[in-house]
Amino acid sequence: MRTFMKEIGQFGLTCTSIILILASPALIIGLKSFTSSTLTLLQGVFRPDTLSYNVHSETLSFSRMPEARSVEFHEKLVAIELFPSILDAYFYSMSLLIGGFMMAIMMASLACLFFIRIPSYLRKVTFSAIDVLESLPDVFFIFSVQLFVVWFYKQTGVELALAYSTIDHQAILLPLLTLSIVPGIYLLKMQLLLMKEEKEKDYALFAKSKGLSDAFISFHHLFKNTVMECLAHLPVIILCLLTNLVVIEYLFQSNGIMRFIMEDQPASSWAFMLILSMTPFFIIIKGSSRYRHRFYQTKGEGKE
Repeated sequence: MRTFMKEIGQFGLTCTSIILILASPALIIGLKSFTSSTLTLLQGVFRPDTLSYNVHSETLSFSRMPEARSVEFHEKLVAIELFPSILDAYFYSMSLLIGGFMMAIMMASLACLFFIRIPSYLRKVTFSAIDVLESLPDVFFIFSVQLFVVWFYKQTGVELALAYSTIDHQAILLPLLTLSIVPGIYLLKMQLLLMKEEKEKDYALFAKSKGLSDAFISFHHLFKNTVMECLAHLPVIILCLLTNLVVIEYLFQSNGIMRFIMEDQPASSWAFMLILSMTPFFIIIKGSSRYRHRFYQTKGEGKE
């Protein structure tokens, strides 16, 4: 119960930090303005039905006849109720983040199991390849995947997936794939490094002295323990997913929550959407931390 209350307090402090950071520009005017801005943000967070967001709208106008026919674009800012309009963008981004996270775990686990099976002389080559891939920016992977889909379509006439989002259809498969590449590489490298470290532990040396093969020890002992250790890097992985999502939504022209956050919006709407976006990952991080703690309590040092 004490741990649960501590986590509730951490969540409250995180929400408070978001509100205070968004209200901090008002300090330029004075403390009174900062207090008023903070109270306004709090009111918006506790009353989301009053929130709105800005949309840039363009209208066409034509000059009167018989003057020369010309078209003029008039851009104006339109305020729209935040809910339920923003829910589609929110669930789209959340599905990309959670789906990308699950795909990264699957890719890293399968690659790690494959790495266990390959001969030792190929493992050095694999480590070098992972180092090269880790040094590449996420934009490289995004452009590579998009260009491959376009090239394949030009060669065969088959559209593997949407290369970018449209008004009617949001791109799903390619953003999921590209979002999972960088976290997947990071997870794979961490898992391999942890497995290399675990091999020097007493329980692994004892298993090897009994005549068990390296593949058996790696799969039945090292792999399970390193998965638990990788949970400690979950905040870094989620941060990597969030930063990549900003680039992915921009390059795929997707209408997601990150585009909303990066645009000029009312501060109260910003605060509420940031808290709403942060909450699922706060729960995931704290839940995985509890699970990891209980795992090591049950297994002692986590070694079988």
